[in-house]
Amino acid sequence: MVDVKKRDESIESFIESKIVSGVKKAGATAEEAEKVAKDIVIKVKNMTVIPAERVSDMVVKSLRNVNRKASDDFVKFRDKKLKAVKKG
Repeated sequence: MVDVKKRDESIESFIESKIVSGVKKAGATAEEAEKVAKDIVIKVKNMTVIPAERVSDMVVKSLRNVNRKASDDFVKFRDKKLKAVKKG
């Protein structure tokens, strides 16, 4: 089982469906989202803990291969979310 270390240092279980949901919200099709999620699962399967930032970067890279516009929109959403968190 893989855990994700969040930006606030908390740990939570890696959940494939969260990737699917986020990728679909960025504009990818369900099929594209499933493909990206499966790609990430393969990449993290032998890890015990992975930083959330690294998972996010993997999603962007994988999504870029299947839907460039959705990848760009995912990055915009992620950056907007990070700015909001930093403002507190």
